[in-house]
Amino acid sequence: MSEQQATDTRYTSRFDDLARQAAWELLRRLWIPRSDILVYQAVRDREMVLRSFFNEKLGFRLLIHYEFVKLEKFVSRGIRPWMGLPGLLEVRDYVFFCLLMAFLETKSVDDQFLLSDICEEVKVSYPGQVVVDWTSYEQRKSLVRVLQLAREWELLVVVDGDDLGFTASEQADVLYEATPLVKYFLRAYPRDLMQFETAEDFMRIVESENETLARRHRVYRQLLLTPGVREEELDDGDWTYLRNQRNVIARDFDETVSMSLELYGHDAMLVHYGRSQSLTLYPDARAISDVVYFFARAVRGQIDMGELQRQKDGCILLTPVDFGNLLVQCRTDFGDGWGKALRDLSDKQLAKLLLEEMEAWGLVQRHEQEELIRVMPRLGRIMARYPKDYEKKLKNEGGGGTDGDTE
Repeated sequence: MSEQQATDTRYTSRFDDLARQAAWELLRRLWIPRSDILVYQAVRDREMVLRSFFNEKLGFRLLIHYEFVKLEKFVSRGIRPWMGLPGLLEVRDYVFFCLLMAFLETKSVDDQFLLSDICEEVKVSYPGQVVVDWTSYEQRKSLVRVLQLAREWELLVVVDGDDLGFTASEQADVLYEATPLVKYFLRAYPRDLMQFETAEDFMRIVESENETLARRHRVYRQLLLTPGVREEELDDGDWTYLRNQRNVIARDFDETVSMSLELYGHDAMLVHYGRSQSLTLYPDARAISDVVYFFARAVRGQIDMGELQRQKDGCILLTPVDFGNLLVQCRTDFGDGWGKALRDLSDKQLAKLLLEEMEAWGLVQRHEQEELIRVMPRLGRIMARYPKDYEKKLKNEGGGGTDGDTE
């Protein structure tokens, strides 16, 4: 490609393969540093179409900086279990991370400081009555998880030492440097952060004053950033907008991120055909997903036999006992093909793990007061079967469950 051609394509008005790849990188990553020059340059080369789509359809701001490019992403509704920061496991991890960011905010670019300086700052600044004790292995491990994430996001770099050594001994020390990215970690807000009292306050402040525009942003964000949306989960009028504008919405997502809009009954979701190692999609390659596949198959089999009845809204209600019994039958029919770690779990342990997984991805909802599990219609979108020879073997051995095709 000539230099003139490269310049011309930079101002293309439509998404091409390079723009789609750049869009996915912006969506899945916090930011793209200049050191990742190929992706960084792809975003710069397709800046106009990327900025137009993300700003007009989702209300996301695309930041172009000499050191990095970043898409400011956020959701419009409540916090979900899967929205946590990667690698952080406990509330303490998040407190440590916030205190680390507050410490880094005081540093200039290329300022050097020690791990012991961070430890002292975290210890004296930790809120509440909790006492930070670095002789505690669990607390040191918690801080190491935070430091590893900060290094992964290039908020700080190691000059000398290895912070993994801090896990083994509180005497270990490391020399760090702050990076220019620290100053751009937080989004810019029109008010001082101390004026916000709840997470909902943060969400409301980003809504456009134009209700039509705000509705479009909410609907597009919910579709793109969540496993699926349901009429009852949306604000008043949003479902009507989704149904009326479904052709436009479907075209936008197909052209920009190659995802198909599926709208049926009271549910809608974006579907990506094919697998990808870089995208966060469901189902994925984890072993627990296999259990979800076959549990979905077991549910469908029970519906076909008339043992389970769908409600008017398409959902199925199960008691915890019914859920456990159905999983036991599913395990009997299909469990021989699951991984050893899952096969070694007790029925109770497996039921807890499965329920947490399905709830996190919106496949079921728990109503603890009514002691019921609500199986959502979107579970019917997935099902699995083993290769034919293995299915035949299971059937001959007395298992095999119900017939069905992979979806």
